[in-house]
Amino acid sequence: MTFMRGNPIGILLAALILLSGCVTVPKHVSHTMELAEQGNVQAQYQLGLDYTNGTGVRQDYAKGAHWFLKAAEQGKADAQFMTGAAYASGRGVPRDEVTAYQWFDKAANQGHPAALYQKAEALANGRGVTKNVASSRKFYEKAARLGHLESKYSLGVLLLTGRGGKPDKIMGNAWILAAANKGHKDAQTLFDTTSKKLSTKQLRKVKALAKKL
Repeated sequence: MTFMRGNPIGILLAALILLSGCVTVPKHVSHTMELAEQGNVQAQYQLGLDYTNGTGVRQDYAKGAHWFLKAAEQGKADAQFMTGAAYASGRGVPRDEVTAYQWFDKAANQGHPAALYQKAEALANGRGVTKNVASSRKFYEKAARLGHLESKYSLGVLLLTGRGGKPDKIMGNAWILAAANKGHKDAQTLFDTTSKKLSTKQLRKVKALAKKL
């Protein structure tokens, strides 16, 4: 390359190009890799996070999904959730809603709040599983009672509208207010509207219930 001969800038650029393909792996990441290869489930999960976030290694969604799957197959709920998320988004693996649901379901069965929410969403919208709004209510509620904010709001909306079962404006408003009290802006906006349709007695009951949810 004649451009590089005697040209400090050209030499520097060439060096940078070469170095861009060589990432020095920090010792702690190298140790994590070693443990992951040996089958350590926590190390496998951590390596999945490292590759997904580009922490200490070059960001690589495919490698992240690979290690999440390794840990998921060993039963780690967080890894099962992340595997489901990878298939749901198509990040690092081919997008597959059926496979995503299967992994969310496995994590949900272990009481993983975000997985319970994703399972409820899948059932409510027929993503990767037969649509069943009535069944989704149960999983929204499980996640909501574990503190999952979006589930509190979604459950409240279902109860208010009567989707998947009988409408319940008291509990519907209570869940929506519970979400609003935790900073959910859409819940606050909705409650500002729906609460106007409540009597003074009903509003007192809703506020009392929301404090317990």
